[in-house]
Amino acid sequence: MFKILISIYLIIFFTTNLFASSTDNNISLTFKEKEWIKNNPIVSVGTSNDFPPFSYFKNGTREGLTIDILKRIEILTGLTFEIKPNPWSKSLSDFKNGKLDILSDMSYSKERETFTYFTKAYYEIPNFIFGLKNDEKYKDNDSLKGKTLAITKGIFYTNDIKDEGINVFEVTSSLEKTKAILDGKADYFASSYTKGIDIIKENSLTNFKVIDQFNRIKKEDLRFGVSNHKPTLYSIIKKALDEISAQELNLIVNKWIVFSQDSSNYKSIKFTNEENEYIKTNPIIKYSEVDWMPLSIIENGEMHGILGDFLKIISIRTGLDFQFVPSKSWKDVLDKFKEGKIDLIPAVTSYKEKESIGLLSKMYSKFPMVIITGSKYSYVNSLNDLKNKVIAVPKYYTSYNFIKKNYPNIKILETSNIQEALILVEKGKADAFVGHIATSIFYISLLHLNDLKISGSTLFDFEHHYLVQKNNPILLSIINKTIDSITQKEKKEIYSNWIQTTVKEKAIDYKILIIILLITLLIIIGFLYRQYLLKKYNSKLENSYRNIQSIINSTLEAIILTEGRVCIDANDSALKLFNLSKKEIIGLDYLEFVPDEEKQKVKESFLNNTSEPFELNILTSEKKVIPTLGRGTNLKLDNKIIRISSIIDLSEVKDKEKLLIEQSKMAALGEMIGHIAHQWRQPLSIITTISSSWSIYDQIGKFNKEKVLEDSKQIILNANYLSQTIDDFRSFIKGGEDTKEFNIKELIENLSRLIFPSLQSAQVKFLFDNNLDKIVKGNQNEMLQALINIVNNAIDALNQNIKTGDKLLFLEVSKCKDCICINIKDNANGIKEEIINKIYEPYFTTKHESNGTGLGLYMAYSIVKKMGGEINVFNDEYKYENKKYTGANFLISLKCVD
Repeated sequence: MFKILISIYLIIFFTTNLFASSTDNNISLTFKEKEWIKNNPIVSVGTSNDFPPFSYFKNGTREGLTIDILKRIEILTGLTFEIKPNPWSKSLSDFKNGKLDILSDMSYSKERETFTYFTKAYYEIPNFIFGLKNDEKYKDNDSLKGKTLAITKGIFYTNDIKDEGINVFEVTSSLEKTKAILDGKADYFASSYTKGIDIIKENSLTNFKVIDQFNRIKKEDLRFGVSNHKPTLYSIIKKALDEISAQELNLIVNKWIVFSQDSSNYKSIKFTNEENEYIKTNPIIKYSEVDWMPLSIIENGEMHGILGDFLKIISIRTGLDFQFVPSKSWKDVLDKFKEGKIDLIPAVTSYKEKESIGLLSKMYSKFPMVIITGSKYSYVNSLNDLKNKVIAVPKYYTSYNFIKKNYPNIKILETSNIQEALILVEKGKADAFVGHIATSIFYISLLHLNDLKISGSTLFDFEHHYLVQKNNPILLSIINKTIDSITQKEKKEIYSNWIQTTVKEKAIDYKILIIILLITLLIIIGFLYRQYLLKKYNSKLENSYRNIQSIINSTLEAIILTEGRVCIDANDSALKLFNLSKKEIIGLDYLEFVPDEEKQKVKESFLNNTSEPFELNILTSEKKVIPTLGRGTNLKLDNKIIRISSIIDLSEVKDKEKLLIEQSKMAALGEMIGHIAHQWRQPLSIITTISSSWSIYDQIGKFNKEKVLEDSKQIILNANYLSQTIDDFRSFIKGGEDTKEFNIKELIENLSRLIFPSLQSAQVKFLFDNNLDKIVKGNQNEMLQALINIVNNAIDALNQNIKTGDKLLFLEVSKCKDCICINIKDNANGIKEEIINKIYEPYFTTKHESNGTGLGLYMAYSIVKKMGGEINVFNDEYKYENKKYTGANFLISLKCVD
């Protein structure tokens, strides 16, 4: 009796619904139909260019459920189909206008009967409503009334939606549907479940979700539409489609659609806020596996097969993207997991070696370990019957480890793979093979090893679990909840899609049932002991964590730990700086601490994993802006990449820097005022001379109106010069806003007026070239100060080094790519090489202590850097009026706004 039950069990779970894949392609066609095919061998078929899993491009070829059906019709009829993929609206228009013979994936509507012969439906797709995750207005299908729904242009249910009082927004692609919602042009979009989920997943649209099934419109019935001008072709296609049996059609469907389209299981998964946040912030999960057909089939950097189909269900129902990492062997898979290079392994058995390195999920599939023999064994009760026999098993496989540990008297013939082991049994070089029932059946069928059969079972079952990293219990919880949502029907569909049995099983002894119960009891005891060890281990971890926290909290720097972009810990200094509690700061996006204009700089620092310190402004919880110096580095902790950022408050330093700027400004100002006082004597002398002459002219009787008016022009001209000089200095002293845009031409004009007296007093010939009228972002007054400091240093150098001959100062403004470049050079013989790298240091000067503070060039350097620019100095040799000169050349580059 037990033998019969086991046989039924194997048949239920491991037998495919074999279809009548007849190779006979001579369907019953009339003479007229045969002649039509002979005269029209190539038929054009329009398909949607991106409609997975029915018709889409993958790895350079077009494939899908519809394509497989078309290939079968080609075999049955002898026709050749010329596939023409286009957006649906374009394909429908071409078909309607007679440019296509057949249109695939077409749903019936009365309006289309005027130009179409419809075949029977080969598949029906329920439609779903998709929308934003934060949508709280939707209750049921009635909620769509008055709302706008994004749909594919030309879709069959357009008028049905309008009849329901729903506004429509037509687009040509699925991705445009999501954009319509983000742009506020639509509230929701309608799509098939598979297509909608694929669009969300492929474009990382983590803010979208499945809202509900769209019950107000009929399911999307996929048919072939044939031009009503070609009734003979329609008759041929109809006969071919009728020739494809229900079983054959089911197999094609199972190949492309591995789970039920019913969304009830998907919607019933109740993820916690923490789990939803994890899915949002950790969309990519890395895994690895090796070829283990039909469980895992590695093709084109993806895993297919039974394990692949289970993983696909979890991916679709959670929104997680499982990224395959290649491995050379099963040992390599385990090594990658231990080293933290992957997040999970899709299929492991439940015993202590695996439990010691990771967390096991719930069991999602179970297969017996069976004994495969040739014809000389009719039945093997257990592995004890094979004592002193030779068993061929791949090295390091689960069955290999199981035999090594539990049956030392059995001689193992090690092989590199399952195929090699089975062939050795077929040739009589080994007595048996022990392994997974699914892989055994698959390879026996694949290799046509007709003499091999399942002769018995072992005491071991392959219970497949996901192995997750120990530090990732949230991922384990998400996977366990999704495993619970997978129905037995869906599991059976997956098994039947990949396993085909052509062998018969022999009887199994009654003692197995008792042994299974004992093993179950041992597993429970092992589980309880494991829980005890975990509790003890967690206690040690908590003590270590408290010690680390004490060390971090003893530093003056603010320290923040982030994973991805999420804060996972912070020390006391950070909490004080941001004025937040630890509970409030954990879980926040680090960009919430940064003003909008600084976010790109911080993103680049994180992306490039730079550990160089950089200045940035931060925001406290009260939105107060604080200048800081930040530095970060990436570390691998608990198999995760953690960013450790340290932040120093620069508020006090910046206040002192402002004082230095003012000190430098006053020094430059004092020097210029002396020159201006000298410069003012001339216009003042002119004004006093003119006014005195009027009194003399009056005394001698030559005073006249024309003379006064003429002299007045001179007085006004000189007074305006004095007034402009006062305005320039008042603007320079007053300063301006921290950040704004200014015109480079206006800056140079202001500079020329301010430095003119100093240049004239020092008898320096000033030549400048500036035709640019461009906008630069920054503080114009501070940049003016920086340029004045450089010019004053040049004047001092010229006075010190040029005793005879011309004193020259050149200023040139030019455009370099997206920057404005300012060149300032003199002919003062340059800067000594041993000090040229020190000139920007504060308080470094070559002047006598009574003449210099050493702050001028330091402040110029600080101002340019603050504006995001660059300043460099080098000694330059050049020609001017056929004479050679040498001098220092300061090159300043500033980012151009327009």
